[in-house]
Amino acid sequence: MKKITTYSIEHHQKVFNLSSNKKDFFFVELGKNSLFNSEPRRSETYSISFLKEGEVISQAGLTTQTIKAPAMIALGPTVVRTVRETENQPRMEIIFFTDDYLLANRSNVFYLMEFDFFDNEEQHTFSLNPEQARKIERIYDMMKDTLREHHYHEQEIIRSCIYILIHELNSFHKLQESPESHFNEKMSPILVNFKKLLNKEYQKQRSVNFYADKLNITAKHLSEILKKQSGKTAGEWINEVIILEAKVLLQNKTLSVAEVSEFLNFSDQSVFGKFFKTHTGLTPLQYRKTTI
Repeated sequence: MKKITTYSIEHHQKVFNLSSNKKDFFFVELGKNSLFNSEPRRSETYSISFLKEGEVISQAGLTTQTIKAPAMIALGPTVVRTVRETENQPRMEIIFFTDDYLLANRSNVFYLMEFDFFDNEEQHTFSLNPEQARKIERIYDMMKDTLREHHYHEQEIIRSCIYILIHELNSFHKLQESPESHFNEKMSPILVNFKKLLNKEYQKQRSVNFYADKLNITAKHLSEILKKQSGKTAGEWINEVIILEAKVLLQNKTLSVAEVSEFLNFSDQSVFGKFFKTHTGLTPLQYRKTTI
């Protein structure tokens, strides 16, 4: 069965016809006749893209946007994404990087989790005004020059540029953020570890007790912390992840409902159908018809 692929950094480089000589980050320029990939996928890397010209159609989870230059796109590993060209030919520059690379020698291993725009399907894109675009272009030019020169301190300079980009993105994000946002407080290690564990285990484990046991806390305490920090209980987090995965899989018309049910580890198609309808108001087949 064709499931949603998770691209390794080596796979990403092969897609862009690049040699796989860098194991923790790489830079790519996409222009006319470049290979944009419309296959739904996840990634083992983070990416920050600078759309310099033209436009692209980006789908993150179930949120589809037409993004016009100049703009930036930030994506974390857990997000199911596709990017398609339009007739208005895009030019993009993208830095892909692993968390191990960025966090080398950093004491705060939860640093990236503090920037929720990487995993926010509705707020991961940022339109730029001319002044912002010029500033961002200078940062990308520095990365290109550093890589072109094979600079002695290449790793350190690229890492520093990524930190600058993240903080610029965060400033853009704060301008867009609604006052009602639940992520005003610094993200707790429990929420961070729960999200990591959920991303790893959601296909097989839907019990709040399972995640609480793994985190060495009670199910009640876990849900209380998640509710306070994110506005959702542990059960709501789990159900949302399952429903999102189901919706993405159901959009693939080559998969039967039974195959989607099996992939998500439901005991049978009927149980999956009841679960899906409870949370969406539609049967899997009804949902599939709405996406045609």
